[in-house]
Order: sequence, then C-alpha cells, then structure tokens
Amino acid sequence: MALCLGLFCTTAFAQQKQISGVVKDASGEPMIGVTVMADGRVAAVTDLDGNFTVKDVKPSTRLTVSYVGYREQSVTVGNQASFDITMAVDNQQLDEVVVVGYGTMKKKDLTGAVASVRASDLAQVAAPNALQAMQAKVPGVDLQQKDGQAGGGISMNLRGNRSLLASNSPLILVDGVEYGSTLDIPASDIESMDILKDAASTAIYGTKGANGVIIITTKRGKAGRTSVSFNGYVSFNSATGITKPMYGDKEVQRLVDARDYKKMLQGGDWTAAQRTTTVTDVLGLKLDDGTLTEDIYKDKSYTDWLDMILQNSVSQNYEVSVQGGGEKTNFNISLADMIDKGLMQGDEFHRYTGRANVDHHINKIVKVGASLSYVYKSNDKRNGGVYNQAQKMTTITHAYLTDGRINAQPNPWYAAHCSPLLDENGNYQRNIETSRFFGSAYAEITPVKNLVLRSQFTLDRTTWRDGLYQDYQSQGRYQAPTTTYIKNERQTSTKYVWQNTANYNLSLNAQHDFTFMLGHEMTQKVTEGSNIYGSAGAEHYYQSTFYDVSKIIKADGTSSYVKSNMVSFFGRVNYSYLSRYLLQASLRTDGSSVLAKGHKWGYFPSVSAGWRMSDEAFMQGTKSWLDNLKLRASWGLSGNAAIDEYQTLAAITSIVPNSTDKAPMTMANSDLTWEKTSALDFGLDFSFLDSRIYGSVDFYSSHTYDLLYYKIAPMSSVFTSQINNVGKTRGHGWEIALGGVPVQNKNFRWDINATATFARDYVDELTAGISQYVDGINLLKVDEPVSAYYTYEVDKCWKVGEFDTYVEQNYTSQGKTFTKPYSDYGSPGTPKVIDQNGDGVIDDNDKKVYNRSPKAILGLNTSFNYKDFSLSIQTMARLGGYMSYAAYGLYTYDGSNWGDLDYWTPENTGALIPSPGADSKGSGPAYKNAIEMQKADYFKIKDITLAYQLPKSVLRKCLMSNARIYCSMKNFFTFSHFNDYDPERGGAISFPLQKQVIVGLNVTF
Repeated sequence: MALCLGLFCTTAFAQQKQISGVVKDASGEPMIGVTVMADGRVAAVTDLDGNFTVKDVKPSTRLTVSYVGYREQSVTVGNQASFDITMAVDNQQLDEVVVVGYGTMKKKDLTGAVASVRASDLAQVAAPNALQAMQAKVPGVDLQQKDGQAGGGISMNLRGNRSLLASNSPLILVDGVEYGSTLDIPASDIESMDILKDAASTAIYGTKGANGVIIITTKRGKAGRTSVSFNGYVSFNSATGITKPMYGDKEVQRLVDARDYKKMLQGGDWTAAQRTTTVTDVLGLKLDDGTLTEDIYKDKSYTDWLDMILQNSVSQNYEVSVQGGGEKTNFNISLADMIDKGLMQGDEFHRYTGRANVDHHINKIVKVGASLSYVYKSNDKRNGGVYNQAQKMTTITHAYLTDGRINAQPNPWYAAHCSPLLDENGNYQRNIETSRFFGSAYAEITPVKNLVLRSQFTLDRTTWRDGLYQDYQSQGRYQAPTTTYIKNERQTSTKYVWQNTANYNLSLNAQHDFTFMLGHEMTQKVTEGSNIYGSAGAEHYYQSTFYDVSKIIKADGTSSYVKSNMVSFFGRVNYSYLSRYLLQASLRTDGSSVLAKGHKWGYFPSVSAGWRMSDEAFMQGTKSWLDNLKLRASWGLSGNAAIDEYQTLAAITSIVPNSTDKAPMTMANSDLTWEKTSALDFGLDFSFLDSRIYGSVDFYSSHTYDLLYYKIAPMSSVFTSQINNVGKTRGHGWEIALGGVPVQNKNFRWDINATATFARDYVDELTAGISQYVDGINLLKVDEPVSAYYTYEVDKCWKVGEFDTYVEQNYTSQGKTFTKPYSDYGSPGTPKVIDQNGDGVIDDNDKKVYNRSPKAILGLNTSFNYKDFSLSIQTMARLGGYMSYAAYGLYTYDGSNWGDLDYWTPENTGALIPSPGADSKGSGPAYKNAIEMQKADYFKIKDITLAYQLPKSVLRKCLMSNARIYCSMKNFFTFSHFNDYDPERGGAISFPLQKQVIVGLNVTF
C-alpha cells in the first residue's frame, strides 16, 4: 500500500510546531506501538488508537514510521500538521537485519548460507526448548527429541556428521557469547535465532565453528510506551508410541508355543500332532505367597506393569516481561517459571529464569548497557532401569502379595527380575540442581561518524550438583549388592570472556560500500569438581538421602581442577558495488593453552561473493514479477575444539594407594591440534511477485581433516592406543527452502513453507594402514557413512522344508557346500541370514553396512488466517537411514516378556521374529542385531494449532495491544511401518515420547 498523506490543516507555522497523526494498517485498523522517529531520534509511539503527537518539529524534519513486519514509511513534515499514515505489510524483507559473527548485515547483502527464525515464529512454539522452533523449518538442521523425560533434551546437528570422536553439535551463542550445548532461555525472551551454516559464515568463530553456529539474540527495550506481556500455557501430557507388552493370554500362548516348538524340532514333525502342550504344562510355578500362575491365567488377574508406572501429567509455563524506554534508556525485564512433569511418578523438572537487558545513551557518542540472566533448574529424575524392567516383566504375576507387600521378585521364570515398584516410597531419589548466572556489560563509543568501538565483558558462572540415593531395597540394589548407595557430586564452572570490536562503514560515491570489522577476544574457563560416593550399609536414610555423605561407611571420591585460556584475533571486510556485486573476506586466529608448544595457534580464513542478478540492466524486463535473484558462492576453513584441557599431557596416578610411586595413566601426545573443516557453498536466493513466492537453494561440499581418533600404540607401550589427528571425512548435500502466499485478501491469508535437506557424509581416511574399525555393531570404514551399523541381513525366518531346497538350488547343484554357523541353523522358525557373497559360509564377509543418517529431511508448514482466527499445521518426514530397534531384541530373553512381537509359528511363517522355542544361543545373540536393523522412515504431523486473536476494537476497550488464545496438539500423528513406536526416538525403548494438548494465552498491555 502507498503512503497516504492527508492535509487537515494548511496554516503555516513558524520554525517549530507540534504535529499529530494516526497510523493504520491496510484494513483501516489502528496500529498500536508503532515507532515514530524525527530526524533519527525516537519521537513518539502510537497509542491504543494508533495516534501519535510530536512536538518541536521543523518543516524540514523527516518523519520515519516503522513497525516489525511492515515497510518503513518516511515523509518530510513541510507545512502539514496532521498525518494519516497507512502501513503496508513487508513481504519481501530484503532489508531485514540478520545477526552474523560480531555484527549485523542486511539480508540482501548476505553472501553466506544464513537462515533466521524470528520472534513471531518463536511465539508459535510452546515447548521447553526454543531450539525446537527450527525443526522442519530450517533446511540443514537435523533435530530430534529422543525421549519424553521431564526436561528431556534434544539431539541436533547442522549439515550432517563430520567428527568421529568429538561432538557434532553446533555452537550456540547468546548475545554474541558462547552459551553451551543446551538452551534454557524462554522463547518469549528471544528476538531472533540466526543459523550460520556455511564455512564462510562460521570461520569467524575459528576453532568452534565447524559444526555450524546458532546466534541467539535476546529482546531489548525500545523507546516509547512501556508494555507488559504475559505468555502462559498448560500442557496435558500422555505417552505415545509405547512398545506394548505381550499381555496375558498371548504371553501364555508364547510359553505353549515355545514348548511345542522344541517337541516339533526334536521329532522333525511339524504337524499339529506334535503340538500337545497345555496351559497346565507351562504354568506350574508359584509366586512367593504361594499363588499359582495357572490361577492367574484362570481368573485373568494379569499385571500391566507399564500402566502401573506411567501417568498422564500436566506441565505449566508462565512468562512475564516488561519492556520500554525513553530517548536515552531502554529496558527489558522478564521472569519465567516452568514446571514440566514427566510420564513417570516423581519425574519432574522445574526451571526459574530471570533476565534484565538495559541500554543507556550517555550522550551521542557513548552508549553503555548490560544483559543479566539467572537460571535455576531442579530435576527430579527416575531410574531409567525401572521402565526397561517394566517392559520385560512377565504379566502372568501379581504386583503385590496377598499381605499387601510389594512382590519384590514377581517373575517366577526369571528370579533376577525385581519389581519396578521397588523404587517407590523414596527408595530411589535423584536430583540434579543447576544454578547459572550469565551476565555481560558493554560500552560502545562512536568517536566519529560510521565508526563504532565496542568492549564487552561477560561472566558465566554455573554451579551444579547431582545427588543420588539408592536404598538397599530399591529396584537396582535389592538382589545385589543389597546395600544403600549414596553419591554427592558437585561442580563449579566460571568463565570470563572479554570482547573488543571495531566496526567502520565507508561509502564512496553512493556506489562503493565497505564495512570493516576488527576484533579481539580473551576467554578463561576454570572448572572445579568433587564426587563422594559409596555404600552406606543395609540401612534406610530416607530423611538425609544424598545430603549426608557421613552415612557412607567407606567413601570413595574424586576431585578435579581444570583451567584453560584462549586468545583470538579476527577481522572481516565486506564490499558492495551498487548493492549488486558483493564480496566478503574474513580471518580468525586462535591461540589456546590446551595445545602444546608449536601447535597453539590456528588460522581460519574465508571468502565469499554474491551477485544480485535481478538488479542488472538486462533484467529490467523482469521487474514486474521478479523481486530478487541472487547467486552466492563461499569457501571457508573452520575448526572443532574437541581437545580436552590436558589431553596433550600424560596423566599419572599412584601405583598403590597412599604411595609416592607414580605411573602414567594416559599416553601423552604433544602434537595434537584442532580438527578442521574446509567447505564450499553455492547458493541461490529468489523471490517473485512481491515476495508471494520466495526461497533459496544451497549446495555444499565439505572436507574435514586432522580428525581425532585412536592410533594403535607401539607394542613396547603399556597403552593400546593414543589419540592422534589421523582421520578425514567428507560430506555434501542440497538444501532447499520454498515459501509462498498462495491466497491473500482482506479477510483470508494462506502461507506455506517447505524445506528439504539431502545430506551425505563419508569416512575418507582412518589411521594409516587401517581401513575400518568395528566396535560391536558400530562401524567406521573408509568410503562408508560416518555413522553406520555393521551386521548381518536377515530375511525373516526359515519355513518348513525351505532350507534344504535353498541349499540344493544355490550350492549343491553348483558343486558348492554350505556350512551351518550353528547346529540348528536352517530349522524352521530360525533367522534366515543372507549369505551375501554366496560362498556357503556365514561370517563377517556377509555383514552389511546400514547408514544411520537419513537421506532426506522434509518439512511442510502451512497456516490459514481468516479474520481473527488462524490454523497452523507443521509436518515433517525423515526418510532413509536405519535404526537399531531394541524391541526386536527382546526375543532373546527367554524368561522375560517379549513385548507384543509377531513371532514365527507353523501357521505364521512370514514373521520376522524367530520361534520362542528356537535355541537362543544360535538364533539369538548371533543375529539379534541384524533383526533389530529397521528402516527409520517416518512422517509426522508435529503440531496443529488453532488460535484466536482478539479484535482490535475489543483490545482498545481492555487497554491491551494484543491478546491471543490458542490450543495445540503435538505429536499426535506419526506414520511409519511400526504400529506402536515413534521412530523419532531412534530405536531406544526407554522413556516414551509425549503427546500433548496445550492451551495457552499471549497478552500484551
């Protein structure tokens, strides 16, 4: 929409006067909180009716009106005294400011691969972790939630895996300072999240940038009317994707089928004549109180253990913030309280946060400010073994004895199983308590125009305590060692960061634009820790639990003190010609105390370029429909700070306790250096039809070298291996983001955004002379994926008579022989292992590589807005890749509950799981891992949210500027080849994920 200026008064003023006006949106509704600037200074903010007044203006004064998501409007006052201003929605957002390393840039000037998530996107996320706003919305991000524990974390990487031993998690910065691998900041405190993906963008962070960088910018105050915001929601949680137990009669039938199978195998007769086992034959055992298992079968008084330990829960989150300011001082203060209750009783997570951001202009040259935050977290955790035990426990039993006591050993077929209920009533107590102060203060000086000098000091101090009390009658210690266990572990970490930067902007002839940045950073981190633990005998200490370590009879303990320093120098130059031809170059050098002499310094350069083709003369004919077309190319070198503080030195230990004799505990390597990643990126940004269609496409290729991995030590050494820089990996991929507004009119708007990520990564090199490492089923092999399993392939089970025919057709008829890997191999109901090379021997040569990483990650997000109602739907798919599905391994536990597995019988010959009567030594552990290999594909409707925005006419009467009520459904619909499992968990069958119904309210006064 155009800027509409209505002249309501034509009287000429002298030099200064007062003006007034009203700001409305395209529908004619007044806009609240719009900033009005006069000659670059904040002069007014619109009130509840959209009105503003500015005093002492001259005819030459330039008014600028701005609001997030709308195009900035400007006009010279002249002789007018009243203004009627209509704001137009900014679809294009090319002038949107993006945070990059130690500075900001306009989106149109970017030459690297940078994605952004704004406050408006975060407002839609009702989740404990704001990073979840990126899931399926930012291409290149692989984010998953592995379990539903209270306060449970997430796993995340950018552009695949590249390190073998080190973390592949991205670097997270908050207001320019490293924050750690977790994010405990409420979403309402965040202004933006900018994701730096290519090496040209991350090289400025040197040794910590190889895995990508996520820059969190918190909200700061704005001049104008003080506003108060409240965001709160209540979440009703229940378990989803639970691996069901084999319950009641079906479990009894499994026992019958197992005994019948052994009869048929022994007699070689697979007809019904051999199936003579009765329920009485398999249910002759008794519980500790004398109850017969056959009586439980008869009266159907089975026990559903998962139902006994799981619960539906209610979580709550409340956030309040106050924001405002004047011409010189701006502030933003917030408080938040989150109570997250898990799916097991006693599983709770509490988080309390407070934040204060203040900025003050001392004068036109000097600006100072501070950002202070405090986080307190208390996590009452349950024993993960309880859930695992509940899954494996027989249902043909009773949880309580006839006298009301807990049936401590309720499985008559397997005495080692202890009741999951033993951890109730205080027998297991674990609490992790964390408090963190994260504060910074800065001074910013502008001595001359376009030159900004900034110095910032940050203090980050965290105290952490992990206390554990396991009573001698708890589930984990009831049978052994039958003593109470107490542990009290504490750690304090203090980090100091001092940053100094200088930014200078230079424009020549309105054609050449330069931006120069130089910086220096010093970091020191000190960590102290202690751990006291041991047995407290066969006594109850319910009152003191882990707080009183004096109860420990014979205490063991450890203590530690770790200190490291890093100093860095960095710089960047940006050049723009006609805002059409863009160049950027940067260099960072890091020096670290953790490395030995001669290897302390690392250098990380980058260069990138961009070309806005849409501004070329030969593209003028496309102006009616083409808004932006930009090509990008970049190269950079970044690092991964994966070396521990004293890893280059040899640690020593006492040979005998209290002795002065010492011996080396680790093998020193003074040649260690950082892992490094060299990466290329080629990108295309585009938008059409006034940004009704927009998107980007990126291709990247990376090579990581000097990877940390084990090198076999000389035979003369007492050590088997030594950490060295010996490995190389490579990766490449495509990232696509596409968005649009298919329909937009006065009452209705439809937005749609789609993302696609296609990534591959491979091992290029391991230790010299070694092409692969195998650790169980985990594989590292040259030219194979970085994250892979290595085991056999199973094609269901052998049918009656099938094995003899198979051997005849594939071996005997060709003059070859087949050697059974164990005596019963080939028997009906045992795993059919594929002889990959056809040599008649099942050995390691027949194992197969299973890539754990997905081939594609797809996201589709759409929203429909009709008047004051909105409906948004978030979907995602993760395709390709395998997982080790632990539930399929339960069949090897003869005395346990198998879960609701589809196993082989003479009538059910198409089952994957072997017969319960098959020899577990042969059909079990040898090929269990192969049976667990399952495709991890899934499609999920992640979130459905229906919201209602109160009309502005109602808001004005209630003195509110915004009010939104919403209801969300999360994790309700997952589609995969599993009936009762959510593959997002990655194959584990520990704590299940939650599905949630969330009711929330957002209000601003």
